[in-house]
Formats: sequence, structure tokens, C-alpha cells
Amino acid sequence: FKKSVDVAATKTVLSIIDIISILLGQFNAGKLPIDPNGVYTLFFRGDITATWTTNTLLYWLVDFCGYHGAFRITNGPIIKFMVIGDPSYAGANGEQCEQIRFSDPGGTANNNLGADSMVSVYANEIANTITDYNGGWYFNSNGLEVADVCFWDFGDYSGNSNMVAGTKRFLVQQMWVPTKGCVMSL
Repeated sequence: FKKSVDVAATKTVLSIIDIISILLGQFNAGKLPIDPNGVYTLFFRGDITATWTTNTLLYWLVDFCGYHGAFRITNGPIIKFMVIGDPSYAGANGEQCEQIRFSDPGGTANNNLGADSMVSVYANEIANTITDYNGGWYFNSNGLEVADVCFWDFGDYSGNSNMVAGTKRFLVQQMWVPTKGCVMSL
């Protein structure tokens, strides 16, 4: 991560226009650089409702746990972004986004169900964003994006994790490779 900016939500319902406005506001204030090769990630509490155009996504953190998109700055580059929600704020409504809770009855890898869940969702969204590098959105023959084919498929693992990053252990979903199926590595 190059830079983190805390933007307190003043609304409990955020539209895609609001999310783009947050990013543009940070760019215009000089708090974030405009990087056409970057992926900007917004993390929200589970009590924030996301909307898409005029339709409220009532199943935020139930049917979907994160999403990604892109927009073009006027006379500028395409900006890619992701939105990840913290299911620990969503109560029972967030259980769909906490699939790692079922991985080990002893608890999650870092004993933080919300954050540990967000890591797998982050991996999913970054894989989809990277393969949709120009905003054209890649879909397979079943209409699924590259990481969605393997959503919540953790493969074979023991305990409560399947990978290590630095000194931390995580349980992260596998990714789809056309010639290999759902895998953790190439």
C-alpha cells in the first residue's frame, strides 16, 4: 500500500457516484496521486449500505462482499477501484461474507473474523480488477469473473489458513486458471 487516507462516511447509504466523488475529492485535494496503474480500495463498515445507480443493493455483505469498478477522469486515465465491506459490523446479515468462520472451529487465523474475511474478499476483488485491467470486465463462458469461479473455495488446507504473508497466516480463496481450474499457485 502506498498511501492510506481515512475518509469518514457522512452518509449511511453510498452510491457509486458517492464513491467516485470520494476518490475525485482525494485526488483534487492532493491527498492521493492519480495512478492509472493503481487500484484504489475503499473499506467500509458493514452498516454502510451500497447502492448501484438508483437501485439499493439490499444484500450488501449478504449476496456480495465486495465489488470493483472503473471510471475515466475527464480527459484523463481510467481509474480502477474496489469496495470491501467489513462483515463484522453487519451482524447476522454479514455471515455470508464470513465463510472462513466455518473453516476451523478454533477460530480464524488471526482471531479477527471481520479482517480475516476481508482478506479473502480483497484477494477476490484484486484478481478480478487486474484481469479487468481496462474496465472491459473479463467473464468466462458461464458469466463469472476469474476469481468468482472459485469464490469461497479454499482448496486443501489444514488448520485455519492456507497461506503465509510475512508473519501472518491467512485463509484465502483459490483463483481460477483456465488450464488448471481453481488453484492457489501456478
